[in-house]
Amino acid sequence: MPQAKKTREPAAAQPAPVVPETMLSFHLKRAEQSIVARKANGVRSLDLTESQCKVLGYLTGGVAKSCTQLSREGLVTSQTMTGIVKNLEAKGLVERHASPDHGRVMLVSLTPAGVERAAAAKSLSQRVEHGLREALSEDDYGHLVKLLDRVADLAPGFDADAS
Repeated sequence: MPQAKKTREPAAAQPAPVVPETMLSFHLKRAEQSIVARKANGVRSLDLTESQCKVLGYLTGGVAKSCTQLSREGLVTSQTMTGIVKNLEAKGLVERHASPDHGRVMLVSLTPAGVERAAAAKSLSQRVEHGLREALSEDDYGHLVKLLDRVADLAPGFDADAS
């Protein structure tokens, strides 16, 4: 007896593949990476990494901080921050000393050379930011900031299942 020919049922509609260039997050990340790369290229002339510049910035103003405090600010692990601090210490830009309140806690502060290098890094970063702003018209810059702020405000409360 001949077998009945099986008919293929129509496949459920498959969503179209996501093309990164169509996603807002792709464009946001691309812009961020371009800015960070430009700044990182500039601070190389100061013998610093972008991460090291951030730590110098966190210490600007004279307030000594523990590696734990710095790691929270930098959104990295304590181990990662300890490595960054050790490298800055080897360059003579920071020093560690015991906390007067908690003897086992080591506080990190800028050396005079660290204060100078932090100021140079901040100046370089500001020049990059200023150059980008100048490359846009005042209207474009204002519109971009408004849109980015709107995305930042909308994203946390957005319910993807509701659409």
